[in-house]
Amino acid sequence: MAVGLGSWAMWVLMFPVLRVGFTDTRNTWICVALLVLCVLVARPLVRMAAPARLKRSRLLVAARAVGLCCVVAAVMAPLDAEVDKQPMAGMTVIYATTAAVLGLMRIVDHGYFPLVLLRTALWKALLAAVTGYWIHHTGGTLVPDPDHATAGTLLLAALWWSLVGLSTGCAMTAAARLTRWMRTGPPARPAPPGVTSWPPAVGDVWTAELTHDDNTYKERPVLVLEHTPGFVRVLGITSVDKSGRQRGYLKLRLSEWQGVLKKDGWLNLEIAHIPYCDFLWRHGECPDRVWDVLCTKADVRERPPKAGPAPGFTSRHRLRSAMNSHVGRDARTVRPAAGPGRRVWRREKV
Repeated sequence: MAVGLGSWAMWVLMFPVLRVGFTDTRNTWICVALLVLCVLVARPLVRMAAPARLKRSRLLVAARAVGLCCVVAAVMAPLDAEVDKQPMAGMTVIYATTAAVLGLMRIVDHGYFPLVLLRTALWKALLAAVTGYWIHHTGGTLVPDPDHATAGTLLLAALWWSLVGLSTGCAMTAAARLTRWMRTGPPARPAPPGVTSWPPAVGDVWTAELTHDDNTYKERPVLVLEHTPGFVRVLGITSVDKSGRQRGYLKLRLSEWQGVLKKDGWLNLEIAHIPYCDFLWRHGECPDRVWDVLCTKADVRERPPKAGPAPGFTSRHRLRSAMNSHVGRDARTVRPAAGPGRRVWRREKV
């Protein structure tokens, strides 16, 4: 409803501009005022489609609103004569154009997993191919003449080109992000779907999917130590009693971790690397005393070289993670006897 009302308002404001034009000083000022109003109408639409992290960037939202108005004006210009005869056809075309542009903006801002995004692009391309063939088979055209085309012909062409634009935008965004994903790992931006307080702050405790050397993985609380471009350095937390290995673990008492942990735990002092896509939700902050111990007294150490590279960072791991999936199995489903375990759903797909 918001896009429909907004596109109608932009059509009402921009139509006089195209009809009157910048012919003299008076008309120029009128057209400038109408274009400014059009940008003000487009701004809340752009802001509605943007994620929370971008809504605070007024300059970016304003620039996108100007871009949306430019695209709408470019589509309205050849429809000038047709709008006089069939106003509903012009309004429908502008609505389809506005929805497609806002859809592309949302894809760029929210599409995190590149292969999921590429699959969406392929489905849209298939739908565009089928509908394009149907339009040609029924005697229609995908590039109608606005002066002679009917309202139905214009509507079908506008919807088809909107679908092609969405498919192309999905594919280009997915290809660019997959290249970066495979080269440097899952990025910190845009944020994975469903997470809050992004990115994980140093000193915070999050639940993340920690991959083991045998390619199994399990949801575990982790303490964030440091950010890098492609992964986060963390310390894992376990509830398994490690009193016999106190040299490599730090005791965490529930009385000190109220609201963060649910029971006493042990902090593994060996640093683990976790991709950004494997962080799920935030628990809270590390107590100041424990953080001071980690910074000054605890024997925090890197993964030993003889243990090999960190698990979960090979090309096949990155390729599967780009599908919002894992190479191995959830450790909670691995049983002593052979056989498949229960299926565990991961985060919501985009």
